[in-house]
Amino acid sequence: MSKEEYTVKDRLSQILECIDVIMERCKDINDCNEFFLSPVNMMLFDSVVMRLQVIGELVGKLLKEESRPLAKHPEIPWVQIYDMRNLISHEYANIDEAVVFSAIKDDLPQLRSVIEGLLKE
Repeated sequence: MSKEEYTVKDRLSQILECIDVIMERCKDINDCNEFFLSPVNMMLFDSVVMRLQVIGELVGKLLKEESRPLAKHPEIPWVQIYDMRNLISHEYANIDEAVVFSAIKDDLPQLRSVIEGLLKE
């Protein structure tokens, strides 16, 4: 499938998959400092940040959709999600693990719920 053939539903499904992977991988992480306690946890951090980057990229593409599927949920900071993608892409060495941890624990559950709702429409 070429990039042009991806539908809104495809992109929403990809976001949901990323959220589920992140939440599953981080279910035992209780503090942002735990990401740096071992080489395995450092790899976990890297994998989670990559998935956050993917979510941001997909949100960016959905923001450009003519049908404006994300406009129905202004409570989600869509532009900030895309901006986080840009930060990850261009300033990886300066990523704040506390921000990543907060995004995982505080923001992804709500985002997941909204994405599920959009997929049901």
